[in-house]
Amino acid sequence: MTITVAEHNRTRSRPSTRPALRPPLALRGFIGLLAAGAALFNVALMLSDRAPGITEQIFGDFAVRLSDRLDRSERIGSLTEGRQPGNDAIVHIGVWAVAMVLVGLALWRWVPLIIGAVLLFAGSVFVEVGQGRYSDTRAVELSDVFANGVGITLGVVAAAACYLAWSGVAATFRRLRRD
Repeated sequence: MTITVAEHNRTRSRPSTRPALRPPLALRGFIGLLAAGAALFNVALMLSDRAPGITEQIFGDFAVRLSDRLDRSERIGSLTEGRQPGNDAIVHIGVWAVAMVLVGLALWRWVPLIIGAVLLFAGSVFVEVGQGRYSDTRAVELSDVFANGVGITLGVVAAAACYLAWSGVAATFRRLRRD
């Protein structure tokens, strides 16, 4: 039995560090559209009460209603029985983590995951600076930038966990098919 050079190289090569068997391109494309939508939603959410004219033009009456809901301090006070949170860090962490997970699942490679995280963080900083520039009522807060970074980091960790889980399942199915 002779072994071809390609077969020899395949069996001799070291294990790949890339996530195995990427999901289908159509699925990753759909997730990419969701990621772009999530990023746009984050921009609209962060600027909704800061630049209502722009967000109203883009998102219509939805932006105005969202802004009204976010800015009703008496409503927040009634929900928390007078104990208003000191900041909105959990919102920043959550929305940027979701956006990063979607970006990571659309890209499905390690290096693009890190590049995507850096670009998304830069975009989140740009949005924060925009809040300070286009708002008379709010200044740029370092704690918001930090919360955005925490959210993006959590999103990277979650996307990496998905890569590893998918790769593990794919490797198991490959072994079962060979046996």
